[in-house]
Amino acid sequence: MTPEQHASIARKLIDEVAALVPEYLADPIDFGMSNGNGAVIVIDPSGGIAGRMFGTDRDATRATFGNATRKAIQVRVTGYATGRFEELVFSGRLDPHQFGIEHPDFIGWTGGVPVLTEDGELMAAAFSGFRGTSDVAIIERAAAKLGLRVKKD
Repeated sequence: MTPEQHASIARKLIDEVAALVPEYLADPIDFGMSNGNGAVIVIDPSGGIAGRMFGTDRDATRATFGNATRKAIQVRVTGYATGRFEELVFSGRLDPHQFGIEHPDFIGWTGGVPVLTEDGELMAAAFSGFRGTSDVAIIERAAAKLGLRVKKD
């Protein structure tokens, strides 16, 4: 795929996430996690970055954008979902040094998801702002709507 095709898929994934956000905001627990503010980031296989912030509180959207960015970067570097990567490292089944990530730099929270293009290329997607399970679910559901596969280890 070309960089333009990668960017197009990333934008479509973000649009699908945006369409799902109101559903999650209707849940008082998800809404309360960041008072209705959130962010999605996608790093495509060519290294292009696309994202979108949701909500009106600039400080809260800045924070969720930062968290989503860290999640997506970790997924891009490791190829593992956030949360799962830490689980594998701390159980001794994976050496983090092969990825160049030091323990203090782990994001730790779930919400970073490895998504594969039709060609099997890694796209790092992340959402932040809801419960961790919801952060993951919104990415997985958006990817499924586009026929993209979530990479499981």
